[in-house]
Amino acid sequence: WGYDSDNGPDQWHKNYPFAKGRHQSPIEINNKEVHYDSSLLPWFASYDPGAAKTILNDGKTCRVVFDDSFDRS
Repeated sequence: WGYDSDNGPDQWHKNYPFAKGRHQSPIEINNKEVHYDSSLLPWFASYDPGAAKTILNDGKTCRVVFDDSFDRS
């Protein structure tokens, strides 16, 4: 998948049938239907910036490639 004309959102359903129609991103979150679940722990992300090998911004997304051989990211 991607964002070009040959692999963009209009094509995703060919490889991922569930991605057709109302099941595509962005997902609309209806605040009236959201329920708080106190059993969920806070979410966090951490990484070792020194492990970042490349950072690519293609104008649509940002991708960071890590060397995580030390399991710090």
